[in-house]
Amino acid sequence: MIFRSYYQSAFFKDQILALGLVFLVVAGLLDVMGFFNGMDDYTYDFFFRLRGTTDPPQQILIAAIDEKSLETLGRWPIDRKYYAPFLEQTKEALGILSDIIFAEPAMGDKPFKEALARFPHMILAAYVNRSGHLVLPASSLGQPPVGHVHIEPGMDGVVRETYYTLILDGKELPSAAFSLYTLLAGDTSVTPDQLKSVDSHGLNGTPLYSILQAQKRRINYYGPPGTFPSISFSDILEKQYPQDYFKNKILVLGLTAAGVDQDHLTCFSQNRNRMPGVELQATILGNILDRSYIRTMGPIGHRTLGALFFLVTLLWISKRSGSRALMTGAALFIGVTGGAFVLLSFFNFWVAPGIFWAGVAGAQVFGHIVHLEIMGQRLVQARQDWQTSFDAIDDAIIIKDKLGQPVLFNKAASYGAMEVLERHGQTENPGPAQLFDPKLDQYFEIQQFSRQGKDGSSAGSVHVVRNITESTRLRQQQTAMQEQLIQSEKMDAIGALAGGIAHDFNNILSAIMGYTQLAQDEIQNNNKAAEHLEKVLKACSRSAELISQILSFSRRSPKERAPLMVGPIVKEVLQLLKATLPPTITLTADPGGNEMVTGDPNQIFQVVLNLCTNAFQAMGNRPGKITVTVKGIEVDRENLVPDLELLPGKYVQISVADTGPGIPEKIRGRVFEPYFTTKEKGSGTGLGLATTHGIVKNHGGSLRFDSSENKGTCFHVYLPQAEQIETSTLADEQGKGQQALGRLLLVDDQEELVETGRELLTGLGYEVEATTCPEQALKDFQNRPEFFDAVITDLHMKKMTGILLAEKLRRVRKDIPIVLCTGYNDAMTEKAANQAGISVVINKPFFVTQLSKAIQKAIRDGHQGQLI
Repeated sequence: MIFRSYYQSAFFKDQILALGLVFLVVAGLLDVMGFFNGMDDYTYDFFFRLRGTTDPPQQILIAAIDEKSLETLGRWPIDRKYYAPFLEQTKEALGILSDIIFAEPAMGDKPFKEALARFPHMILAAYVNRSGHLVLPASSLGQPPVGHVHIEPGMDGVVRETYYTLILDGKELPSAAFSLYTLLAGDTSVTPDQLKSVDSHGLNGTPLYSILQAQKRRINYYGPPGTFPSISFSDILEKQYPQDYFKNKILVLGLTAAGVDQDHLTCFSQNRNRMPGVELQATILGNILDRSYIRTMGPIGHRTLGALFFLVTLLWISKRSGSRALMTGAALFIGVTGGAFVLLSFFNFWVAPGIFWAGVAGAQVFGHIVHLEIMGQRLVQARQDWQTSFDAIDDAIIIKDKLGQPVLFNKAASYGAMEVLERHGQTENPGPAQLFDPKLDQYFEIQQFSRQGKDGSSAGSVHVVRNITESTRLRQQQTAMQEQLIQSEKMDAIGALAGGIAHDFNNILSAIMGYTQLAQDEIQNNNKAAEHLEKVLKACSRSAELISQILSFSRRSPKERAPLMVGPIVKEVLQLLKATLPPTITLTADPGGNEMVTGDPNQIFQVVLNLCTNAFQAMGNRPGKITVTVKGIEVDRENLVPDLELLPGKYVQISVADTGPGIPEKIRGRVFEPYFTTKEKGSGTGLGLATTHGIVKNHGGSLRFDSSENKGTCFHVYLPQAEQIETSTLADEQGKGQQALGRLLLVDDQEELVETGRELLTGLGYEVEATTCPEQALKDFQNRPEFFDAVITDLHMKKMTGILLAEKLRRVRKDIPIVLCTGYNDAMTEKAANQAGISVVINKPFFVTQLSKAIQKAIRDGHQGQLI
């Protein structure tokens, strides 16, 4: 009764009225200052998202210059010559609104202008530049209908309103959508020379050159970006849509390619997804066509209604207390919100609810319980904000009490940091400590701070745990790449050194083989010394083959892929490894039969070498065995292995097995990762298996492994099998009795090679003139160019290279066959020799019969540029 009488007293009513008037004044001022604008705008946007998507006018179609169009027609801006055929193809459309600015003259304007004159149903866009001046279409396009596409976003960047009329620079210009609507209605649209002039009279004293916007309308969005149907501009040009497809259609032409045009935030941009300007213009046009634009209440009427609502609400809520007041306020809030939503969604009428919500809130402030509730909510919100900020920190923060028990931690601490701190304990070093956690396979940095109470005593500790895995591994990769670069430079130097050594060594072998062949000719076949000389020649052949293998390994230039036999490559690798493997490791091989694959022999060589090297490095100094096996297999759909990713067919399987310690199970998933290695620092880069895996995949194959701890590992390489080709057996390279005819000019700066070459070739029936001086050889040839049938020259000579000599010889006689001998041949040498017109290139050392075959081939075939 006491409270009820108080509510009915004149003092209470006067107090409520006075406080209400104060609130109305404050609320009115806040409304004038735009205090409720943000709330109203957010609610306005939310209501659109709550309402959802509605169907836009069916006759509107967007002609989108999208990524496909730019890929087909060229980068933006596209040539204007494409717009003329666009107008021709869409001439059946009711109208076209262009959201593209054609402010400056450009190539292609003439056909575009003629098309605009033939089809005057297209509205071109005008806009306001940064200087505040109106920019019309270029005069080179004639006088087509125009309309402005000027957009004024709100303070938060969201476009909610548009103006059908723009007054600027003393000109009155309708919007592009309104101009097109006028054209569709049968009226004449405005052209640049028909803009209505406006003076300052009747404009409330507004300066002549200020920007005025009239006929404001709120935009009724039909949905998020992509609501309107669209077709690609390039598809229209390619006539994928017939002309009658555009009949009764209204086209809106504009740019939708990402990152090119300025997109806009809309009421559906809750995820910051922006709407292209062309779709925004389509929305404005659709609002005009179906008259669905949002109508609003005037500011005076809106504020008056808000004041009356507040007074009624205040009288009602002031007679209630506690939960009843809260429930009443909630009901009013829901009613205001629901009413505003219904008006907007079903009647296209917007009544901003902010001022009404303020009335409800203001009425509840006068109750003590409401005040306490509000304070409680604020405290809760503050706690949530603090917790949100605390959880937003990327570093894990763990607060412990004096007993070392965690009392508070942020969200990041729940992702493993807590367990890391428990496993590794507290750090005694006051500075940051870095550690690696093998269980998580991650790196962390831990820093500890002490907590002090009010009396200065210890109140626990604060631990900051930062995950530094990415930065640490990046540093490791950089270090590995630097080591790889150094190793690569070393290999390049070794390759260059090997080339020089090979040249000199092959010259020495050539001399040994030459004198040995001469000695064979002087000794009868049944002499014991003939057998010894035969062994000398075989030893020279093995030496030459070893040099060839070393050079092949030092060269890393790719070769064209071709069918090749795997067995010989495996044998070459094993022969090279035998000299480097420790005696405790046994190397066995089953190189198979004639299995062939299509690939680069150097890369196949590297695959086998990497796997064998990895095998014996895994065994270390312990006794063990490496087995290399090659065989052909057939994969069908019944025995497919999931991790192989192989299609059914025939494959060549290369297996490299060792008896080492095996691969630990925890790292088996990372063995093919680049830079991953279990070796000590400086012992490897972690690129061997990664490189091998890349080569195999690049050859269309697959790589897998089987491993058991303390039993060994076996890597299996699967490469698509190539069709076998018949190989002819070469004739005995040391065959004798071959007779040849011809006059030869032999040039080499090594006297022993000149001497042996002359005698051996003479023994075969050639007439040989030999010299150690290339300049003398050139003079002899110039004196008698038709005398010689062929020229044999060394590549590297002191006074003149063989290639330069060949060029000079061919200037004297263009058809002279030339055989180039070299102790070190590479791709550059072959290319230069081919350009110089050299017929055949032959590698040292060689038997005299091989040289004779090269000479006869050069004489018979002329310039072929072949390598023997």
